[in-house]
Amino acid sequence: MLLGSVLTLAAGSALASESGVKLTDEVRTQISTMLTGQGYEVGKIKTDDGLYEAYARKDGKRYEVYLNEKMEIVKTKEDD
Repeated sequence: MLLGSVLTLAAGSALASESGVKLTDEVRTQISTMLTGQGYEVGKIKTDDGLYEAYARKDGKRYEVYLNEKMEIVKTKEDD
């Protein structure tokens, strides 16, 4: 029985790491606070291809801001 629990736990951990990042309320707050501090007005936040993706506005333009699991901006794309 214990072995089955360990295997189930290991499988769950593997699935979680394959998806890349997990979006929680705490993570949403961190992203929103960080981007707001950089002058963005933050809208929707989601995950995409193992990254966090925030839809934001700055200086009248719309952006998609991608962050990794360390909350580092890895890509910023101006949205049309």
